[in-house]
Amino acid sequence: MLQFLTSLFKPKPAVAPPITSETSMNFDQSEIGPFLIRLAENPRFTLPRDFTSEITEAIPKLTVENTRRWRVDGDFDGAAMRLEIEVFMDDIDAPDLYFFSAPGVIAEIEKEMKLLDDWDRN
Repeated sequence: MLQFLTSLFKPKPAVAPPITSETSMNFDQSEIGPFLIRLAENPRFTLPRDFTSEITEAIPKLTVENTRRWRVDGDFDGAAMRLEIEVFMDDIDAPDLYFFSAPGVIAEIEKEMKLLDDWDRN
């Protein structure tokens, strides 16, 4: 009974908006770590500390034509968000990364992708 009463006064965890948008890009394997680090350092995101290393350490273990997906819970602009990242090993050194989340999160990721693409062209 006491647990029930105390649970009434505990703040409820924020619920992330539904995943309704996606974006993707083919990366050179060497670009994935720096790209994910840039996302983690983006002031609009609050992401788990180990999400970058967890993904970058798993990718070399994927064989061609295999897929792996991660769910990342964090914040975007101070509100709860869920980000799903899927890696498809299209080629031995050039996986495709797919990002699934709410529209604002995906728009910010696309900005970061465009910066990477622009940097690669120069």
